[in-house]
Amino acid sequence: MRRSSIMMLVAAVVLGMLAVFLARMFLLPDPSKQPAGGVAVQTVSAVVASAPFVFGEKITAEKLKVVEFPAAALPPGTFQRIVEAVGDNDKVALRAIDTNELVTVSALSGKVSRLSASTLLGPTMRAASVPISESSAAGGFVAPGDRVDVFLTRPADGDSLPYTDVLMQNVRVLAVGQDSNVGKDKPEITRTATIEVTPLQAQKLALAQSVGSLSLTLRNIGDESRLRLETAQIFDLNDGTVTRVLKRQAAAAPAAAPAGPAAGPVAAPRPSGPSMEVFRGATSTRYSVPSGS
Repeated sequence: MRRSSIMMLVAAVVLGMLAVFLARMFLLPDPSKQPAGGVAVQTVSAVVASAPFVFGEKITAEKLKVVEFPAAALPPGTFQRIVEAVGDNDKVALRAIDTNELVTVSALSGKVSRLSASTLLGPTMRAASVPISESSAAGGFVAPGDRVDVFLTRPADGDSLPYTDVLMQNVRVLAVGQDSNVGKDKPEITRTATIEVTPLQAQKLALAQSVGSLSLTLRNIGDESRLRLETAQIFDLNDGTVTRVLKRQAAAAPAAAPAGPAAGPVAAPRPSGPSMEVFRGATSTRYSVPSGS
């Protein structure tokens, strides 16, 4: 084989390898940017927190950033630009927002001066306040976001004895006092709790506050069961034991003296010695008989 033929063959091999390399580099996608399954994932821009926000903190651009997020997994209510999340510098965090967490519309409120609980209400729901104390609100451990049962206790009235009824079950606590921070980690004693109720429950709650006292019992956050409870009365205040209730006997009242004269005629004093008694109708008269007659 001539030398020129060999040189042409080597050049053809080199050019062929170069063409394959260029084709792989420009035509095939970068394996490092492909998911494990080999299917391309479409992404969109989304605003996340670059630093944590606490409840009530103003939303600022310095603590936000834009990342690429899988479009199929993006929840509704997110922002694609930082300027949309910041708005007119009038938005604050309604709950704690962690670093790299998506910033959503439901996590932000309007004006800084007003942390309204109305944004936390579900459709057709109402917010109603219940007076509470340390003893009627699980020792202060009831916090925003918890679920509670509401009980009504009525005092004795006339012939009825005191009793307690369940008024509503599994209602959500929106705020305790004026605090609606769901990230609260310390118990606090306040005077009111705001709960989420239906319009009918709000009506019953208003009436119940005028006839008795209300108390809240804390539920497990995952317990959505509804129990059918009976009215609890005084005679139910035991743990299943047989109760024998003893009552004090009323003291006997002394006999009262007659207020006026006797209803019938008063008999004359009986004379000493022999005597005889003469009846004239219903009246009797006793006469002494001389001993010599």
